[in-house]
Amino acid sequence: MQQTGQIFHKALVIGLGLIGGSVLQGIIDNRLAGRLYAVDFDKSVIHHAMADKLIQAGDDELLNLANTGVLTDCDCVIIAVPAFAVKAILEKIKTAIDNQLLPSDVIISDTASTKGNILQDAFAIFGELPPNLVLAHPIAGAEKSGFVARNGALFKSHKLIICPHDFNDKQAVDKIATLWQSLGASVDFMPSDKHDEILALTSHLPHLLSYALTYQLATDEENLNIFKYAGGGFRDFSRISASSPIMWHDIFLANKQAVLQGLEDYQAILNQLKADIENDNSEKLLETFEIAKNAREYFGRLLVEKEKLKNL
Repeated sequence: MQQTGQIFHKALVIGLGLIGGSVLQGIIDNRLAGRLYAVDFDKSVIHHAMADKLIQAGDDELLNLANTGVLTDCDCVIIAVPAFAVKAILEKIKTAIDNQLLPSDVIISDTASTKGNILQDAFAIFGELPPNLVLAHPIAGAEKSGFVARNGALFKSHKLIICPHDFNDKQAVDKIATLWQSLGASVDFMPSDKHDEILALTSHLPHLLSYALTYQLATDEENLNIFKYAGGGFRDFSRISASSPIMWHDIFLANKQAVLQGLEDYQAILNQLKADIENDNSEKLLETFEIAKNAREYFGRLLVEKEKLKNL
């Protein structure tokens, strides 16, 4: 059930891209925090957020903001940056805590689509897995990116996966779950390794294949003619290869083992399809295509139900 009302006294959002900006806007729209602060490497984004009175203060450097003293009683930090950038942010959070610029029990959460690497980084930085570190991943996005594309309703009726670790503080986990429910998300819980395995197949591998096909056509000598005559199938499949190269570079390397396993399994299927075509094995081809068609129709029904929920 969606929750309403203030959850945090002071919240800090680090990274004001589409996801971080939408979290910020959703917190504002639903009045979930008393005061809001932000950090983004692009100072113009911070100026924009402050000019529109979306935040009370912000900076392009976390420790600069912390040194002003405004975060000494901050009770939540949401990290919304590419996967490989999370480690540097955690190091700065540790420095701020050590210097009493952030409370030692501040709830730290994230939005990254890989989790195993963040757990490893957190253990290396803090010497343990902090009980107040709650890993989360919203399964949501949009074609447009950046702070200007933010949407406070972006997460409505979308899945949000929380990956608790063995030493998590239950109250911290509950608060992050309540935050996302208040933004309209449906919260599920899953171990970090299972999360990375599933997302490798349902999100990371499709993006990698889209990049590969688009790259293949773009590097063909006849690419101008090829793109001119490309139909709806290519348009739909290649859409996701317009996503941020930096973000996906980080994701593929951060979730390396699960992505490689997914590629290996996919290659085996491609080899089988190639053999079936070479050997005119029409029965096997039809069987494969029927299974895929039925699975896609089932997924389509789930998407329709999700749209109905979003419009309620």
